[in-house]
Amino acid sequence: MLHKLIQGAVICWLLATSASARDYFVESQAEYARAIEVIEAGDTVTLANGEWHDFEMVITGSGRKDAPITIAGQTKGGVALTGRSSLRIGGRHIVVRDLVFRDGYSPRSEVISFRRSKSDLAAHSRITEVVIDGFSKPDPRDDDYWVGLYGTNNRFDHNHLVGKTNKGVTLAVRLDSEQSRENHHRIDHNYFGPRPVLGTNGGETIRIGTSTYSRYSSNTLVENNVFDRTDGEIEIISSKSGGNIYRGNLFLRARGALTLRHGDNNVVERNIFLGRGKDGTGGIRVINRNQIVRDNYMEGLRGTGFWGALTVMNGVPNSPINRYVQVENARIENNTIVDSARITFGAGSDEERSAPPIRSCFARNLLSAGGTDTFIEVDADISGIQFADNRVLHGEVHSSLGELTTTPTRLERAANGLLYPVDPRMAGVGVSRDLTPVSLEMVGVAWYPKPAN
Repeated sequence: MLHKLIQGAVICWLLATSASARDYFVESQAEYARAIEVIEAGDTVTLANGEWHDFEMVITGSGRKDAPITIAGQTKGGVALTGRSSLRIGGRHIVVRDLVFRDGYSPRSEVISFRRSKSDLAAHSRITEVVIDGFSKPDPRDDDYWVGLYGTNNRFDHNHLVGKTNKGVTLAVRLDSEQSRENHHRIDHNYFGPRPVLGTNGGETIRIGTSTYSRYSSNTLVENNVFDRTDGEIEIISSKSGGNIYRGNLFLRARGALTLRHGDNNVVERNIFLGRGKDGTGGIRVINRNQIVRDNYMEGLRGTGFWGALTVMNGVPNSPINRYVQVENARIENNTIVDSARITFGAGSDEERSAPPIRSCFARNLLSAGGTDTFIEVDADISGIQFADNRVLHGEVHSSLGELTTTPTRLERAANGLLYPVDPRMAGVGVSRDLTPVSLEMVGVAWYPKPAN
């Protein structure tokens, strides 16, 4: 009997909540400003289709997990923010969706910010199905972020970002306040489209943290995104904090590498890098302590040096926070690198970077060259790396790696589009057979076209 009474009370509460939720349809910035003054949990503000010019859009409030405050376009792709426009979100449990930023640029340091002010950061909020297309400041030297993530437990998913031409990170996770650390943000199923070469530092597609705050954990999850021709600079993703997971992403003809630049205890797993033979395409660069790099697939990468398919750096003894912390306790296991130009151990070794990798393991990796130059290069002492059960199918190996003998075997392309050895004795080497690339259809928005090949 008590169970039925409780169940009835819950149903009544849900009906009451649903009945009290309101939808404000607004056709001007003035109407929008009046609506957000009175919105409550469960309410929706719907922007009328059309062009909203010079709109510095702000939203804050107290939604709930079961009743978020929602800001949405009237129809998907029907609302365009143009001119000098931006978006700032504060409060809790806010959802913004179905907007397009185009034909303009932000008058602020960010196009989209997960904070209304330094004292009002977003939490448990979400931006989904939003497009930023070419919304760059006119002067390429003028720095801004397209997306700044602050606060905690926010999600940025199924968005479309393409064509940033000015200096500054496309998406930055900021740790410059205590409320933004150990944030558990989720960045997933986004389409990061072509970004031209910037020609200087500051053209990363994603950066999590900075050297100043790199000893803090961010605990951010970056998964199932596509990075298509994101050529801004050598670091496509710049990981500058600890505890992050980079999983299931597809890097497609993208110059540069996923770089564990600062911070410890990160995991890079089940990502796919397809260079298609394009110059400068790279894979993963390893720096710092306790990094795990496993079950990643790399094919057709043509980068060398810091741009290589896999680069394990030399570090600086007692490194300052902004330099190169020695690689220690890295676990690089079950990766496949085929038809690629270069793997380097001890990269960057010089008078300053004189600390070689230590207490690290390189095991069960499948390796095959895509050129005639040295495939596996060694630039420093690698006695601190334990090599076990790796297989080199083709390519010249540095003389200090006598244990990496070449064992030719045939590769076959499986149903998932990836190459695997036909020799059953190599079944435990390289990536697992259940690895499936995220597709272009699974990321971004369905109603906005992706750039042509």
